[in-house]
Amino acid sequence: MARAVLAGTPVSPGIAIGTLHFLHDTRRVRRQRIHPREVAREQEALCRASVALCHAFEQTLDNVPQELAEYRDVIGAQMELARDPKLLAAIRDYIAERHVRAELAIDRIVEDRCAKFRKMEDPYLRDRAQDIRAVGLRLRECLKGSDAGRNPDVGSVLAAEDVSPADFMDRRPGSLRAVVTVEGGPTSHSAILARSLRIPTLVGVAELTDAACEGEPVIVDALEGRLLLDPDEMDLARYVERQEAYQQWEVHCWTGVRLPAETTGGRVVAVEANLENPRDLPAFGECGAEGIGLYRTEFAYFRERLPSEEELYLEYSKVAAAISPAQVVFRTLDSGADKLIRAQAALREQNPALGLRGIRFSLRYPDIFRGQLRALLRAGATGNVALLLPMITGIDEMRQVRALLMELQDELEAEGVPYAADVPLGGMIETPAAVLICDALAGECDFFSIGTNDLVHYLLSIDRTNRHVGYLNDPMHPAVVRALKQIMDTARDRGVRVTVCGELASDPYALTLLTGLGVDAVSAAPRFIPAIKHLIRQLDASSCDDLAECVLKSADAGASRRMVHDRLARQLGDELPFFTASFRTPGQ
Repeated sequence: MARAVLAGTPVSPGIAIGTLHFLHDTRRVRRQRIHPREVAREQEALCRASVALCHAFEQTLDNVPQELAEYRDVIGAQMELARDPKLLAAIRDYIAERHVRAELAIDRIVEDRCAKFRKMEDPYLRDRAQDIRAVGLRLRECLKGSDAGRNPDVGSVLAAEDVSPADFMDRRPGSLRAVVTVEGGPTSHSAILARSLRIPTLVGVAELTDAACEGEPVIVDALEGRLLLDPDEMDLARYVERQEAYQQWEVHCWTGVRLPAETTGGRVVAVEANLENPRDLPAFGECGAEGIGLYRTEFAYFRERLPSEEELYLEYSKVAAAISPAQVVFRTLDSGADKLIRAQAALREQNPALGLRGIRFSLRYPDIFRGQLRALLRAGATGNVALLLPMITGIDEMRQVRALLMELQDELEAEGVPYAADVPLGGMIETPAAVLICDALAGECDFFSIGTNDLVHYLLSIDRTNRHVGYLNDPMHPAVVRALKQIMDTARDRGVRVTVCGELASDPYALTLLTGLGVDAVSAAPRFIPAIKHLIRQLDASSCDDLAECVLKSADAGASRRMVHDRLARQLGDELPFFTASFRTPGQ
């Protein structure tokens, strides 16, 4: 058996066998104080390290392949951080005030900044701490006169306190078999890059630097979340077999991406993609998605100034034209709760999740909303566009938007600007109010999109990011299942198409249940789509129907999950762990 088995969180699935190589010097920073006359020397060394690191980042930028060009912005931002006057000044002041070496000052100041980000509720913002920490580690290496671990041997498993996209780009293509880190999060830039490169990755391996040794053989199980140190022959034989089975499964999923997702009983479920900027278009083209079921528009607003109508039009038209004739569903501005633009931040709401968010914010600030709607109508002339309104709680909201769209169409007509005359308008069903009046909303909506993340949040009265109640976030809760049933039955009776675009679309248990409830389409991140289509093709429609009936009769969420698990285990056999690992949503 292995010398030790360490636990971690998989953020990029797979299995790898290789030799451990530490990216950074794992020895602790020397904590001895320095004499006051040595302060200037340490401060000068810090400046030289900053210059050296910026030069290293410039070389890395030159090596970024075109297909990963989006990471140039990330690396560029880290380069700016490496020469940030405020950061460097804080480190220099720490050296001068505490009379400590630059290494220790870097660690303390960087950790202080990371701590501020880790307190943020939004997981995406929390994981920005990783960017700061990664720069700090590289700065320390440059301070020592080296940037250690730049080109390990082929077949290595990269180990580090933390890594950044630049650390990936500095490696020779194909040299990395896996990555394991002490820090990091599932929505970090590095985790996202690892998934796109299909490099098995574990984060949160707390005992890594204390328990693991440079150069020792390891097995990275990024399906179950384990790192095996110095495995024996039995471990190696078992994992070689498991690795081959997983790789064959992956190949099988990807070879079928262009096939429809049709159950053995002939029921077809459309599988679409969630996107959030035009840089995601290459992933859309590769994954076999049949359209864009959810395009998140809010990210263009999270900057120093609001985007202009023309900027929004260029973004939306690029996306619409790229996937035409397939449809793209643009969700209108859905900031609020943990995603605040400046106009909302100024409101200082005590509970933003129940405040002026989604369609409420857009209707309160019509100048912002009109610019977005004009851009969307104009983009409709370049492709197949639909609009989706978030946080709907009543029919009056739908009617106000329809009236505004008609007014804007008249404006564009008078100006001689091309626009889409007939754009489908849908409502997000993500509040208890929307569920209870979905029959009335069906008369106002061309389609429904169920936002399961917020629906579960509001139905169960929990904050998923709250560690005290996060365990209650259960899509198998009978209230959630019955709400889904009510929405889909009503929509079917009224001839309204239903898409599920939340995390349930990439949960194999929930996806099986949704198929039985009669969902028309699911929309998920591109990386999940090959496995989603492969799973649906193995499901039996009548069996899913029977399962949904049994779950609907259950008042016990645990019993419901066991029912679904047992049914899937019989149907999928040894493949079930591959599905659960590959469908694992970041943050789960």
